[in-house]
Amino acid sequence: MQEDSHSYNSLRILSHTGKGYIGQCNCCTHFNFAYGNVLFVFTEDGLRGFQSILYDQYHLHDLGEALPNGKTYLLPSPIPNFMLSFDDTELEEIRTMFQEALLVLEVDKIFSFKK
Repeated sequence: MQEDSHSYNSLRILSHTGKGYIGQCNCCTHFNFAYGNVLFVFTEDGLRGFQSILYDQYHLHDLGEALPNGKTYLLPSPIPNFMLSFDDTELEEIRTMFQEALLVLEVDKIFSFKK
């Protein structure tokens, strides 16, 4: 992993749960989405795009029958043979985190126009 000047402790947390968070980096304004043992770094457009994928039936596959680990949804990644899997509770929790984080960003934009 390449070292850079980022400090993962300098995040503005926009939303969090017991399993993860969405935070905005204070040094570069990128966004971290951490859940369980995964961490994604997004631009704001990427954050919004990932949220839309969480609701897209084309990208998010409902398996109908659970995998042995209890997960019922698969989200394929651009990496061949690499997928994210979620159960109903996890998917709802992640969707809520994204809704909260994007709502905070919208409020920020409203207040920045009033100054």
